[in-house]
Amino acid sequence: MSIASNTTGSDIGRDRHSDQSNASTCVGNMSYYQLYGKKPHVNNVTLYVVANKDLSGRLGNHMFKYASLLGIARAQGRGLSFHPESVLAKTFKITNIGVIESSKRQVWPVIYEVDIFDDKMFKLPMYSVRISGYLQSFWYFFLVSDEVRQEFTFHDSIANAAANILHDVGEKYNSTMTVGVHVRRTDFLTTKLQRLGYAAPEKSYFMKAFSLMKSKFPGRKISFLVASDDLPWCEENLSGNDIFIIPEASPAVHMATLSSCDHVIISGGSYGWWSGWLANGYVIYFTRYMRSGTPFGDWYVKEQYYPRMWIGLGN
Repeated sequence: MSIASNTTGSDIGRDRHSDQSNASTCVGNMSYYQLYGKKPHVNNVTLYVVANKDLSGRLGNHMFKYASLLGIARAQGRGLSFHPESVLAKTFKITNIGVIESSKRQVWPVIYEVDIFDDKMFKLPMYSVRISGYLQSFWYFFLVSDEVRQEFTFHDSIANAAANILHDVGEKYNSTMTVGVHVRRTDFLTTKLQRLGYAAPEKSYFMKAFSLMKSKFPGRKISFLVASDDLPWCEENLSGNDIFIIPEASPAVHMATLSSCDHVIISGGSYGWWSGWLANGYVIYFTRYMRSGTPFGDWYVKEQYYPRMWIGLGN
């Protein structure tokens, strides 16, 4: 079994609920106290940080922006505001919604992210700002992980729909452990995203991941719950008496289902990332999600994207 990883298959039994990483005591060259020591208020007016474009992108992208902005805001004593019409407000019980009118924040200057983790976000000027960038590094928010988890509490209707799916699986398979599996394929196979550097795993990756999970939990009756944007491919390639293909549903319901599982296997992308992170169990990820020598592959830094305790596998 080929394992190229932040950790290895033999490490799967260690500290499964840790959010710590090789960034656990510092971010870049900044200590915890440097990050959290500043309280930027001007004339007793709270300074804010907001996303430059908080309506663009899909669910996983929004979640990274919100979580990272929350970490940046808390580190510097700032307020955070997110658009009330964003997909996040329709999915989660988030609290930092619509605090600042759009007309007011449109005049704030824009700070641009230049790396997957840009430490200048923790050295913001002494005025309210808009931040432009992907903000897709957990280094931005690992110190406020508990608050992020609380903010990403699904609305009751979504949580109930996920609970019904899990109940049906439990009755059908009589399982004692559930592993969520996210298979993202359709857009990753387009010429545009292939040129940018994205890659979709082959069937062999999922077979290895299934085997690894089973080998670490002998005697447990595991059910694998598969959510995907390519159900025909999953039905043809991932069939088995312990595999349940989740029927079509909203992205929110699929994420709520995956993140309610004991452990998660992901292919790539921010949606799968958050499904794994919220589950807070073992996460297996595809190591070739970003190919080197491509625009996004050269921007991507594995250690700043995947927590250290997650397990990487190739095809």
